[in-house]
Amino acid sequence: MINDFRHRIDKLEGYFDALKAKKKSLEKEISMYDDEISLLSKTSAVLKHLLDIMVRDEITKMASLITYGLKTVFDDQNLSFIPAITKKREKVHIELKTENNGIQGGFESFGGSVAVIESFLLRILCMIKLKLARFMILDETFASVGSEYIDNTGKLVSELSKKLGMDILLVTHQREFQNCADHVYKVNESDKGLIVEKLK
Repeated sequence: MINDFRHRIDKLEGYFDALKAKKKSLEKEISMYDDEISLLSKTSAVLKHLLDIMVRDEITKMASLITYGLKTVFDDQNLSFIPAITKKREKVHIELKTENNGIQGGFESFGGSVAVIESFLLRILCMIKLKLARFMILDETFASVGSEYIDNTGKLVSELSKKLGMDILLVTHQREFQNCADHVYKVNESDKGLIVEKLK
């Protein structure tokens, strides 16, 4: 009977030693995972910071192009595109604002003409960023642009088209745009359908 107890005690001690060894092994593994989690956490923080910097750089480039466009078209005003960058719940939040002589407002605060030019420039930026085909059709897009700004708008469209290698087809009733176009076509309706006449 004593031998039987001794055998059981030896067996339990063997289990206990095995559990102690397993515990030690698991503690080592947990320590390795803690180190890995700490490293991943630090890496994640660095990547977030780099992404924030990249987003801010892209927004700054975007703002400078749109501001350039606004100043080109509305050369008698002091318009700037000012995106307000904030953080909400650890995410970058961007609010698009326009400024004129220190007064800031939302997208359409300074009239339809300004909003149309900003919208046109934002579309171009999206096309470039998404690597879309560099072809744009504008159907009466600049109808709300005042007649005093049509010449400047035409020059901006022509300049961007050349610099960005983008073909832009503008459908319009505003004849003043002809001055800046490379090719001009007049479309007339007739009994036989549409007649396209090349003017330039």
